[in-house]
Amino acid sequence: MEALIKGIMARLLWDTGAVKVSVERPFQLASGNYSPLYINCRALISNVAAMDIITAFSHYICEAKGLEFDVVAGGETAGIPFASYIAGRLSKPMIYIRKKPKGYGMGSLVEGILKEGQRVLLVEDLITDGKSKEGFITAIRAVNAEIRHTLVVFDREQGGEEFLRQLNVELHPLCTLKSAIDDWSKMELIPRETKKEIVSYLEKPQGWHEQRGLVYK
Repeated sequence: MEALIKGIMARLLWDTGAVKVSVERPFQLASGNYSPLYINCRALISNVAAMDIITAFSHYICEAKGLEFDVVAGGETAGIPFASYIAGRLSKPMIYIRKKPKGYGMGSLVEGILKEGQRVLLVEDLITDGKSKEGFITAIRAVNAEIRHTLVVFDREQGGEEFLRQLNVELHPLCTLKSAIDDWSKMELIPRETKKEIVSYLEKPQGWHEQRGLVYK
């Protein structure tokens, strides 16, 4: 079933315009590195049918894997709409986690009510190397709440799962880059040479950058 979900998600991402491919002019990522592929999961939030599908798939994954949690948390900002949909579907309370404290008021990173000992499911749109999730996880644990699971719409499979594992958090993606590339190729949405280029980038990102005269960070 998970393979089927990944295939449907790959098509959904493509059809909603969330996938952009440019081999000649790679996209610069938040990390400063470049990529021939850009995934913008924010494009999904304006499509009600797509969000219904994502919510249903998330519900299935949580049930199938027996994930136990009391609260659904969205990471500022991209994770918030997905967390809201999922919390509503599962009848769970929702909170969101700031990237940095406000400059006024309580200065809290956790917005909403999170009690000591409660179990949190962190929901995000996308994960690359996972380092941007560490702040959210730290903020949750700082108030003596528990987090063991993170659910993401898309995993770029560039070290995020391994990084979260070091923090004792398990990753649950609805779609992964390698499976999506195979699906897009089978659907004839990307040419064979483009697939080869993306696979080369994934396997040896530093070498891929160097071949193009780009700085790898």
